[in-house]
Amino acid sequence: MALNIQNISASIRAKVEVISNRQAMLVETIERQRQEAERLQRRINELEAEVKRLETDREYLTVMRAAAPTPQQAEQSRAMLAGLVREIDRCIAELKAC
Repeated sequence: MALNIQNISASIRAKVEVISNRQAMLVETIERQRQEAERLQRRINELEAEVKRLETDREYLTVMRAAAPTPQQAEQSRAMLAGLVREIDRCIAELKAC
């Protein structure tokens, strides 16, 4: 009888160890997946910002082409607008840093 209890106890210990090892692996996997999700979310935010910037550039170019009938005037307007966009981006970056 005592041998049977020892066998059962050893079997339970082995099963607990297997479960414990599996839990540790799952915890590691969950952490890796969480880090990957954070990385992907940061990338999504970067891409969304890039899309907004490109849409703004497109709008500026559309307005510029309509407002500047000659290529020289268009280039001057583009340079002016590009400078304004850079200034706005710099201001936004400074505000984010605060």
